[in-house]
Amino acid sequence: MLRYLDEVARCGSIRKAAVTLNVAASAINRQIIALEQQLGTPLFERLPGHMRPTAAGEVLITHARETLKHHRKAIERIETLKDGRFASASIATVGGLSNDMLSYALAEYRRERPFTRFSVSVLAADDIAVQVAAGEIDLGFAFDLPETPNLTVAASMLSPCGAVVLPDHELASKAVLRLGDLRRFPLIMPQVGVTLRDHFDHACAAAGLSLEPVLESNSFELLKHFALLDQGVAILNRIDVLHSHLSGAVSFIPIAELSRFTQRLSVVHRARGRLAPLPSHLLERLSSLIASQSNS
Repeated sequence: MLRYLDEVARCGSIRKAAVTLNVAASAINRQIIALEQQLGTPLFERLPGHMRPTAAGEVLITHARETLKHHRKAIERIETLKDGRFASASIATVGGLSNDMLSYALAEYRRERPFTRFSVSVLAADDIAVQVAAGEIDLGFAFDLPETPNLTVAASMLSPCGAVVLPDHELASKAVLRLGDLRRFPLIMPQVGVTLRDHFDHACAAAGLSLEPVLESNSFELLKHFALLDQGVAILNRIDVLHSHLSGAVSFIPIAELSRFTQRLSVVHRARGRLAPLPSHLLERLSSLIASQSNS
């Protein structure tokens, strides 16, 4: 019946609707008349050669179209399950987070819900903001994202920068380091132009120190791995090595001169429009993860 109403309204004619639906025109007409009698009001004006919805008809047709749309979506989801296709979500992040905090979060999520699929892009913070705001990517999960009215920040936290070493390194037992403590050790750092490296260089200049790395890279995974190979002291954000730190694989020691150079980790989504169920649920999970770490 809902399809009959919708098609008659679109075609403006019972006869044309009958051709489209491959149904007898008399059957459609009987159904509409029966519904009008049930409601006690006409749904269409019968004009010469044309049918036009009444005000009551417009209300019912709008309802019919919404119901048909939701029905189609439900059928699509059922077909997706039948075909073995997975619900999907896209996330944009930065290098260090993709290799540690985010990868563990996604793995945990898939253990609970194996019929899910993720697409993760590693981008610069500005590009993350642009693509999420444009709706090209569902979620952004990164440090120091630019503020824009087209993005909604679901959760954020400040995370300190410091030194990452093996647990048996002589610096590992210290509660806090000074920049001068690093002079005797080979340093592993992000490249110049990366926010963390720029903060470090500014702090060194203010302290009258010149500290050069033995390895610099824009790959945070390489920096962390080099530290795991006992090749020096890596300068990273605590969140970059969160799970390695929690598991005892590495030690993280804050650096006093970098205490005011915290980085803000945020999870964001597009300000306008609704997220699909999987990205929405993942957003809640990442927001809870940020909240748990900001309180730790």
